[in-house]
Amino acid sequence: MTIAGNVHAPSLPWKHVLLDDVAARGSGHTPDKKRADYWNGGIPWVSLKDTFRLDRGPVLTTTETITRMGLANSSAVVHPMGSVVLLRDAGIGKSAVLGADMAVSQHFMAWNCGPRLDNWYLYYYLQYMKPEFERISNGSTIKTIGLDYFRQLEIPLPPIEEQRLIAQALRDVDDLIDMLERMLVKKQAIKQGMMQKLLTGRTRLAGFTKPWELKRLGDLLAYEQPGRYLVSTTEYGDVGTPVLTAGKTFVLGRTMETHGVYCAVPVIIFDDFTTASKLVTFPFKAKSSAMKILGARPGVNLRYAYERMQLIDYTVVDHKRRWIAEYSKIEIEVPENAEQCAIASVLDDVDAEVNALEARIAKTRAMKAGMMQELLTGSTRLPVVVAS
Repeated sequence: MTIAGNVHAPSLPWKHVLLDDVAARGSGHTPDKKRADYWNGGIPWVSLKDTFRLDRGPVLTTTETITRMGLANSSAVVHPMGSVVLLRDAGIGKSAVLGADMAVSQHFMAWNCGPRLDNWYLYYYLQYMKPEFERISNGSTIKTIGLDYFRQLEIPLPPIEEQRLIAQALRDVDDLIDMLERMLVKKQAIKQGMMQKLLTGRTRLAGFTKPWELKRLGDLLAYEQPGRYLVSTTEYGDVGTPVLTAGKTFVLGRTMETHGVYCAVPVIIFDDFTTASKLVTFPFKAKSSAMKILGARPGVNLRYAYERMQLIDYTVVDHKRRWIAEYSKIEIEVPENAEQCAIASVLDDVDAEVNALEARIAKTRAMKAGMMQELLTGSTRLPVVVAS
């Protein structure tokens, strides 16, 4: 749709107003959990169980629902669709726009915007304020923001047309991020399916027909104890050699120690207790003696061996070291080295695509952060169409 009119860049400075002056503030409540007739009704109820749904624009569904009786016998109220909600404790500062009429728990604030305030502009302004909300929160066990803070909360208030332009610009970036994230999930799923087939021989690459051989992991990988590579202190910094664990954290920090750095990479680090493993391609120091450093034996592609290990179904039931006694004795079918290398190359290509998507998402998020800083402070003003 084309709008006839004049386009001009706003010049008047923004006013700062109390949020309470331009939006009706409310909160919520939790109906009695002991009353089954208060729950599983037709009223969506936003609670701490929905924290994962916040910071993603609209909330369209909730984990729990309440009944009309639950609503009537509690301090909960139904906030209209389009209301902006903010979590004020236990995940402080997360926000969303209600995608339907919904009630909320007492952990949330909710604002029903008046005619001078665009709800999506408010959503993005609350997103921009999240670091401040975290800073001013208080409480030793669960941080929270008191009601007095919200009574005094002021926001910058551009003209409503400019608010909508700001919100739309930021929503466009969020739509792009959402699209890229969906592409990433799809690409990761493709990689997972490809791994399952290629690494087990259910799918063979063109040109390879030789039968696979059954071998133990210990026949593919030689181990080394980490003793000489252990870090001496846990006072890590932001520079120096990475200190690694095979667990989820992977990089614990960095050390300035220059002795005992493992440099013969690539290798696999293996947690001898949990059987978790990581492929390492850079020099490192080790944190724990409960680690084996695994290198490829002659004729073995390390990347293939590592990825094949990730498919092993192994349940840890007690606390003991496993590589020598158990894990190295696990048998898997493996192809000749040429096919191992070809499979690893295919996985490298998929990884490159995944990494490129992750980098693009990170870059887009950084761009959004910059836009929020410029647009929500008035440092950059968007041209407004004025009807003629």
